[in-house]
Amino acid sequence: MSDLLDVHEVRVPRKLADAAGEHLRAAGEKGCEAFVLWAGRRAGSVFDVLATLVPRQTAHRTPSGLLVEVDGDELLRVNVWLYDNGLQLVAQLHAHPGEAYHSDTDNTYPIMTQAGGLSLVLPDFAVRPFDVRDLAAHRLLPGCGWVRLTEAEAATLLKVVD
Repeated sequence: MSDLLDVHEVRVPRKLADAAGEHLRAAGEKGCEAFVLWAGRRAGSVFDVLATLVPRQTAHRTPSGLLVEVDGDELLRVNVWLYDNGLQLVAQLHAHPGEAYHSDTDNTYPIMTQAGGLSLVLPDFAVRPFDVRDLAAHRLLPGCGWVRLTEAEAATLLKVVD
């Protein structure tokens, strides 16, 4: 699959945005982080999210913070599923207990590794309904790594549709 650098709009059905938020919120109610993935298809510069995926994962609470582990076998299973269904990842999502930001762990161990892909971090364990204006949106850019998008850039790129 080609990179995602020329994708200028990611359309997410409200039900898939809500499903992602619900999973992250449920993990947060247990004091844990969780990962959710968005997959779909692109047509030119528009990417349509068609699935919210919840990979098998293990949440860890350490003295230095929270983290989530998705092992290699599960990553392989997700990739085979994507291939079999003709889909590709566009974003990884997770929530932090407080402020939304990209941690060193988020930068170093992403699931989304394709140029132009997104990493979305929701604040406060996603207690509020999914809203693009409430999250920290990052895009993976060659030579730059994860670059945080402004609120205006995120709102232009991410469209939640009914």
